[in-house]
Amino acid sequence: MSDSKTNSLRLAIVGTIAVILLLIYLPAPAYSQQGEASRIQDLIVNGGFEGGFQEEYGIGYGWGGFSNGNAVVGWSFDDWSPVVADGSYSQQIQIKDALDQNRYAGIYQTVSVVPGEQYKLSVTGLIRSEEGSITLSDYGYRLQYAIDYNGGASWELVAADAWREFPWDEQPLSEASDQNYQFKTFETTITAESDQLTIFIRGWKKWINNGTGIFNLDSISFVGPAPTGFQAPVAQVAAVGGGPAPVDELVDDGVRAQVSEHDADLSAQEAESETGDADNDNEATESETVAPVEEDAAEMEAGETEVEATDEP
Repeated sequence: MSDSKTNSLRLAIVGTIAVILLLIYLPAPAYSQQGEASRIQDLIVNGGFEGGFQEEYGIGYGWGGFSNGNAVVGWSFDDWSPVVADGSYSQQIQIKDALDQNRYAGIYQTVSVVPGEQYKLSVTGLIRSEEGSITLSDYGYRLQYAIDYNGGASWELVAADAWREFPWDEQPLSEASDQNYQFKTFETTITAESDQLTIFIRGWKKWINNGTGIFNLDSISFVGPAPTGFQAPVAQVAAVGGGPAPVDELVDDGVRAQVSEHDADLSAQEAESETGDADNDNEATESETVAPVEEDAAEMEAGETEVEATDEP
């Protein structure tokens, strides 16, 4: 073989190797990366509570509410800037005048997920109490979360050992405009087991007394792979401080909320700024639940139900 042919063969081999290496180290096509990134979404509806609140119940659109009664409890929007972590509003939950130990009130939301995939749950909030410290209240007010991995909406059916505490201590109640509250953010990783799961978050008043605990929640997110065809509904900004407005004007169909099959009337448990009278105490002795609606729900209805709750040790 002549030298010229040998050199040509060598050049061909070197060129082939260079092309192979170039193909190996080239980045993946941009459309593939974008497609993968588009699957990673925040699956929570109205997690920042800027999308409005149910006029009747004071619970953010897209969320349901629950309590086990025997205390005066209430849900409302909070626009006092020291207790809003981001935006203009946070979700307030209040428990006071407990007639039994271990009184709970909370919110929940069911989301669609991909089985086997991991998601990051992030919750920002704070706890305020009349005592103002865990020493004075004996750890009397806590915030907890739990996951129903099958997407159930009954918080009472969640095992007691499934509830986890946010590592947040109480801060004082204050009317001072210069009060500097410290928000805390909790993050954890959740692995989906089915195509839906439910996130429960509840305030906990441990002791029998007339003390008040106020729990503020904001910037709740649940980030991970979205199921095929998932489109997160976007709530419109509601005139929270104004008069009643039709639900259709406040929020998209997919974000509506109404009473659940328990037909509960949470409005009877709304907490007041002053100590409630005997009538309020009587109204607040029943367990209540309100749940997000399906898109075909036509109206909100109200009733009452009583559920016996097991005290958590």
